[in-house]
Amino acid sequence: MNDPLIEALHEHEPLSDPLEEVHLRLAIAASDIAQLRAEIARLDRSLDDSRRLNQRAAELLDLVYERLAQGWGTAGRTGARDRAGTA
Repeated sequence: MNDPLIEALHEHEPLSDPLEEVHLRLAIAASDIAQLRAEIARLDRSLDDSRRLNQRAAELLDLVYERLAQGWGTAGRTGARDRAGTA
């Protein structure tokens, strides 16, 4: 992550007050945590979308296999042969 607070921490002169230094480091840590939480939320939404799409794809495949098992793939050819034979 390219965070200005992290850059400031590396480039700044150590503060004379150790308590201020701790506060600075805590601010940086809080910023990193907020960014990580946002990224986790985004990834979680993406995972939910992926699961939903995979479920829908599985349902469609089940439908296709069911139709193929019922002879859906050969019905059109049989009808065309019957019509050609009677013409």
